[in-house]
Amino acid sequence: MTDRWVEIQIDGLIGPTHHFGGLGVGNVASQQSQWRMSHPRSAALEGLAKMEQVASLGVPQFFLPPLIRPDWQFLEQYGYRGERSDILKRCGDENPQLLSAAYSSSFMWTANAATTASGVDTRDGRSHAVIANLCASLHRGIEARGRWQQLKDWTAGVEGIAIHEPLESESALRDEGAANHMRLCDSAGNLAGLHLFVHEPTAENKQVNAPKFWSRQGKGASERVADTLQLPFGGRLFLEQTQLAIDAGVFHNDVIATSHRNLLVCHEDAFVDQQQSLSRICDAFSRCTGEILHVIEVPRSKLPLGEAVRTYLFNSQIVTGLDHRMHLICPSQCSESTAARSLVDAWIADPSNPIHDVTYVPLSESMANGGGPACLRLRWTLPELVLNSRMSAWRWTPERGEQLRNWVERYYVERLSYADFQRLEFAEQATATVAAFPFSSRP
Repeated sequence: MTDRWVEIQIDGLIGPTHHFGGLGVGNVASQQSQWRMSHPRSAALEGLAKMEQVASLGVPQFFLPPLIRPDWQFLEQYGYRGERSDILKRCGDENPQLLSAAYSSSFMWTANAATTASGVDTRDGRSHAVIANLCASLHRGIEARGRWQQLKDWTAGVEGIAIHEPLESESALRDEGAANHMRLCDSAGNLAGLHLFVHEPTAENKQVNAPKFWSRQGKGASERVADTLQLPFGGRLFLEQTQLAIDAGVFHNDVIATSHRNLLVCHEDAFVDQQQSLSRICDAFSRCTGEILHVIEVPRSKLPLGEAVRTYLFNSQIVTGLDHRMHLICPSQCSESTAARSLVDAWIADPSNPIHDVTYVPLSESMANGGGPACLRLRWTLPELVLNSRMSAWRWTPERGEQLRNWVERYYVERLSYADFQRLEFAEQATATVAAFPFSSRP
């Protein structure tokens, strides 16, 4: 269809029920923030500002509307039926975490929405997306159907794109999407890439004692997703995440490693048998692209695991702008950390390092729930022609950005506490806010 490919960034808009429910499995920030007062308006405006920053570099930036919350069908499945005001009161009194899940705005972390592959990578020449089932967490599992429908509607009629339903929701096939997936490709971004899938450690590589947290990505899920994406065997590798990292709060690979084109950045404690894993990656990359992979391995002596989790350095976005240079977009917590800031400064000062510059962005509300810049976006390399397709209806422009800001300012509440969830007035307001989204729900 084309020999020109572009990596687009797709952000999920932060919803009007953004709050701190502490529901994230193995997510230290989420658990530490449980039941704090949240600020949905500020959270959404921070997310929009981050999108504007990415778009200002000339990177194609898209957005997805929030899903409707509370999810009444979800509450009914758990036996809460009758008048909606009574449902909210009873559920809030009897099972506050269930009510929190029904209101969850966790769909804002779009990196978990799906795993994608470019048509230049696949056996059938189509670009694929497999929606993640997110079944490791109650509040996230309810996202899958809504995101599948949304992406189906968004790409309908666009040639060469296939959207696949989530895998079965069972423990062995728990799938957390692109948060545990990285694509490496040539420096120009136009050749077939190498896909890295990071999953739970095997039994022999788990700690002797019971692990503190369990992995949210099953090995079987990674293998099934790779098959569904139509990836050739030479274009995929499977890596084990270390139990040490998981127990430190690395609930997804994108908290401990990231990549962009011919660059891989990872912590020393990211993968089981790390040196062997890196050797396998470099060899496979060379076979795929004919190039040498640039690897930045961060030693724990320069950035301890706890500081990596606190700052979310590896959850930064790396994008290539119109200037054909790599730009790093870090959470502001990195600029406040001596260790993280020193690493970033050294990367930029090194002429052999492909990262050209850095921007620190404030995402205090998302970070308090364990989500940095990379959590808020899904990457997908697609033919350049899609930029002029119906999908462009949800592409960021300055005018659309202003409309989105006005919508947030008008409808989102500034402060939100758990007690608000038991008020029918707030539930109806949240639903009305999504209904008032300034663009068609189906582009």
